[in-house]
Amino acid sequence: MDSQFLMEIMEINEKLAEAQGETAMKEMESVVRAKQKELTDNVSRAFERDDFEKAKELLTKMRYLSNVEEKIKLKKIPL
Repeated sequence: MDSQFLMEIMEINEKLAEAQGETAMKEMESVVRAKQKELTDNVSRAFERDDFEKAKELLTKMRYLSNVEEKIKLKKIPL
């Protein structure tokens, strides 16, 4: 896992922790979905090229973003 991606995930998590209000949450959700879409496209291309190591790396990144998406959903649910 490259350190730049991990730093990006940390920054997203920090912003999420600070996010207040529906607008901020929607913005975070939009950013994460755009990144997921980009990774999905890249995974498809990796499989088309039979580059399974790259696909594995991208799927791992997608898992990190999926965890962030779950945190967003939980934060949107009022307690």
